[in-house]
Amino acid sequence: MRFPRRVPAAGAALLVAAAAFADRAGAQLVLNELLPAPGTDWTGNGIYSSSEDEWVEIFNAGSAPADLTDHFVTDGAGPSTPRIGLSGSLAPGEHLFLTGELAVDWEAANGFPAVGLSLNNSGDTVSLFRASGGDTTLLDELTYTSGDVNTDVSLGRLPDGDPAWTPFDALAPGGTGPQPTPGGQNGGPATPKILSVEIEPTFPTSADPIGVRATAGDADGVAECVLRLTVDGGGVQSQPMSLVEGTVHLGTWEIVIPAQPEGTVLGVVVRVSDGALLEETNEVEIVVGGSDSPIALNEILADPPAGLEGDANGDGVRSTSDDEFIEVINRSGEPQDITGWSLHDATGLRHEFGEGGVLGPGEIFVVFGGGTPTGIPSGATVASTGGLSLNNTGDEVRLVNVQGVTADAHAYGSEAGADESLIRLPDGHGEWTRPSDAGFGWSFSPGAPNGSPSALPRESWARVKALYRP
Repeated sequence: MRFPRRVPAAGAALLVAAAAFADRAGAQLVLNELLPAPGTDWTGNGIYSSSEDEWVEIFNAGSAPADLTDHFVTDGAGPSTPRIGLSGSLAPGEHLFLTGELAVDWEAANGFPAVGLSLNNSGDTVSLFRASGGDTTLLDELTYTSGDVNTDVSLGRLPDGDPAWTPFDALAPGGTGPQPTPGGQNGGPATPKILSVEIEPTFPTSADPIGVRATAGDADGVAECVLRLTVDGGGVQSQPMSLVEGTVHLGTWEIVIPAQPEGTVLGVVVRVSDGALLEETNEVEIVVGGSDSPIALNEILADPPAGLEGDANGDGVRSTSDDEFIEVINRSGEPQDITGWSLHDATGLRHEFGEGGVLGPGEIFVVFGGGTPTGIPSGATVASTGGLSLNNTGDEVRLVNVQGVTADAHAYGSEAGADESLIRLPDGHGEWTRPSDAGFGWSFSPGAPNGSPSALPRESWARVKALYRP
């Protein structure tokens, strides 16, 4: 479990392209700082997005209030494709913080494709324009290259409004510059930045201690990193975390929570302070699962192959959504009633098992995203909510029992986006892998055991099931 997400940073940028000042005489509004490669949550909404967490800062370098009406910001696409329009006014010395999230909202409301600020990591041009009387005037502009771009490193003027640009790389390993200050004085006091928090295991059972690791940076040094923990809705327990890697300026802190009883609900918040300013994460809720659930996840298909080969549900139509599936297995030696059990992804509930759902010993059951499952060699149905919505680039699947406790779970990354399923070997108990990595000749096998190699060519299980359609 990761929140926010962190992308490994390269070395600090050494050269920033000079800004092109067009008709600056008397201009008050300037570009002041921008960050094209976010690696964490800069909007403060608790969700990382590589596009919505991009940001640009505008600064009023003049001595009078500046009217923002008819001003807009663009990327290299130019003034015909504004990324965000401005409104209101900006007082002298005041900063305006514009995020990709705000740009998406503005674009959607004004009939433009909702792509955000669209700052290209391989190099781009960011421009500030004013439209008036049919004329468009370029007020300020910065062109940067791929060599100027690093994760969570901004480009800014120091001091505010200065003609020269420099990397603000205090949040990058080995960085020696200032810290990014979105919406604040460049080079001034900066709030500590929590770059990542990792919780392992992602889905703890009653047998698992729970490790919490936080990576944070502050140009002034982190004075304190604490875990704020609640247990079953009780009072907050503040526990200091230990620096285990790096320095107080950019380091990783860690703490281990002892194993908790099945069904315990933990609320986890990480708070970092530099002695004056602090930042904390949104609360993450963890429900401790059982360590010996008789029902387990067995196979997940998030990325059906193209064409007929991707017709996993066997209904004669390949669909990126309908042919997704999640397979569960009874790994016990006794019949098990799964009435009221449910499947969830990272977003929420995707399927609830109805009345009469009993699986015999070793029996498999498959839930598809939609369509009409045909020729499946086990019980099968479609998602009760209308879809599984499994993300090809990373998601988590949870099997929740009738008591509301996570019985089994699997978090995956980009390995799921390879035109084949993720399978457990041996069935119900083993580690997760892919058919091709296990030497199998099939791409997926809904309703069938995973544990036996097949002589079938990699044209897929779907073609075999097609032989048995009515």
